[in-house]
Amino acid sequence: MNGIYLFPIAGLISLFGGALVWRRAQGKPSLSPNDESLLFGLLIVSVFLISSGVIVLEPITMRMIHFTLPASAAVATLLVQCMYLIGLFRFGIQGLGLFLLPVTAIPLLLIPFLSDNSMDGVIHTTSLLETGHLVISMLAYAVLTMAAFYAWMHLLLDHALRHKRLSATFNFLPSLFDLEHLMIAVLRWSGILIALSIMSGLSWQWVEFSHFSLLNHKVILALLSFFTIVLLLVKHQRAGWTGSFASKMVLSAYVLLLLAYFGVKMIHAWL
Repeated sequence: MNGIYLFPIAGLISLFGGALVWRRAQGKPSLSPNDESLLFGLLIVSVFLISSGVIVLEPITMRMIHFTLPASAAVATLLVQCMYLIGLFRFGIQGLGLFLLPVTAIPLLLIPFLSDNSMDGVIHTTSLLETGHLVISMLAYAVLTMAAFYAWMHLLLDHALRHKRLSATFNFLPSLFDLEHLMIAVLRWSGILIALSIMSGLSWQWVEFSHFSLLNHKVILALLSFFTIVLLLVKHQRAGWTGSFASKMVLSAYVLLLLAYFGVKMIHAWL
């Protein structure tokens, strides 16, 4: 079987898992043990199929980052589903599957129809250090994306509670406390990965060029994102920064990192 067709199969499985969570959201407040095991098994199968497809695409080698549109969509979806799987196993966050599983199913179903021009998205790296830096940067962005998703869900649920507009769907989501706990936990990992990304990038600059490019827009924006995360984590621990303000800071850090990684390309595309 062509590896590209593993993705739509995983997409259908993700949709089925989302439908399972949706069905339970309309009835009982939580999944039964059998349904929870079924959902966990479906996610494991989906992650396995996506991983197998990514291996076939070979987006990362020792000397090259070959991230075409299908490869980018596949890797991003894989990381998000893995983080949801870990959250499901450790914290029982079934309710987030109402949104996450259908959203991740869409790119999986579309991957066979996406353009795969072999000349697009190719970055020839000069060393293992540069390759490692790029991989860590992509991981940092994916983890912070998950934290931003928690922050967005926190804001939506907080708004619904304040205006007393809770539907069955919102009732099935984790509580505000649980969402905030998950957001902070993921945020810590994203902060660590961003710090490693900055250090590995500066190390690569020194090894390759014998100097640091600290005024580079990527470095400046990544540092701003990192300091925003550190400030929030410190104030959350010492001063109790919580609620919608903390969620908005997470989204601000995410926007800064988004601009650091893709800002120049987006501006050039618009111009």
